[in-house]
Amino acid sequence: MRDFALSPELEELRAAAERLGHAQLAPNVRIAEAAGVWPKAVLDVLDGFPLGGLDLAESLGGVDAGVLAKVVILETLAQFDPSGLPGADRPGASAGALLACPDHQLAAEVAQSCLNGLAQSAFTVIDPEIPSTQLDWAPGWPALRWVWAMQADTLRLLEVTGSVQPVIALAFQASGGVRVSLDQTTERGHWELSARTALEVRGRARLWGAAIGVGIAQAALQETIEYTLDRVVFGKPVAHHQGNAFDLAYVAARIHAARLVVRDAAASFDRGEPDAGFWATQAWLEVREAAFHATNVGIQLLGGHGFIVDHLAEKRFREARHLAMAAGGLDAAEFDVAAAVLDVPDALLASLEQR
Repeated sequence: MRDFALSPELEELRAAAERLGHAQLAPNVRIAEAAGVWPKAVLDVLDGFPLGGLDLAESLGGVDAGVLAKVVILETLAQFDPSGLPGADRPGASAGALLACPDHQLAAEVAQSCLNGLAQSAFTVIDPEIPSTQLDWAPGWPALRWVWAMQADTLRLLEVTGSVQPVIALAFQASGGVRVSLDQTTERGHWELSARTALEVRGRARLWGAAIGVGIAQAALQETIEYTLDRVVFGKPVAHHQGNAFDLAYVAARIHAARLVVRDAAASFDRGEPDAGFWATQAWLEVREAAFHATNVGIQLLGGHGFIVDHLAEKRFREARHLAMAAGGLDAAEFDVAAAVLDVPDALLASLEQR
């Protein structure tokens, strides 16, 4: 039986993140977006948590609070403004790669540079059939120095030695944006991982995005409900029209399910379960659909208002779609879960063979 209740300590941490979101993030969303960075006061608070070290081992400079703690805080902050999270959370989505790196001394070097605010670390999955020569998006601040690249089950650590090109970010603007040519990097190491470990690395990266996606979806639903209850069409609130009510109920159920699978997948990492990477990838697939439906319904029910910057519906839609392309996107995620399922012996057949 799964217990989804948060511990008192984690609930206290979540409440602190919620207060920060109400006081500092929500009132300054568009200001931070235009500035390309969250306010220093916010970053100082998050560094004090520390946000980047929540799920890192103490040997890497983290506090080893666990993956569940990390996803809960990411989800909470994302409800108010996810735009600065890729920049503020260092090493962010590459935490799984750090923990899986066999060269512990090198991993500690990368972790310390990120936790000290001196460098940023990015994670990418390279398609073996369509090898990429550049990383088109990464946090623009602090300086991007490390790129963890996975190609099949091979993990590579690349150090950026050339120049990075600033680009206009199409989502998560409060983290800036850069383009990095992988030809202008130096390989610091490469390691062949087991299939299980490789899936855990990709699953941890996907779970990072899934947690943020849940927060985005929840915020989109809340704003849509508020708007559709206030706006009256044909004599009653928009939300009270049957088709719209059904859509909102469907979205609410999907978000709730997505939140539970994300937290359960995170807890599976904390418990050391062998299939944690599989469930993390499944959670990402669930959130991908839930966030799309929530943000899309928000735009549709706001009508023309959904496309203008007076509301945050268009911003949330952009961010949800951006997260859907992370860690190799849909194709890589579906390939991973299919490969894992086909490699798992059928429990029923196994029991019959033993008789």
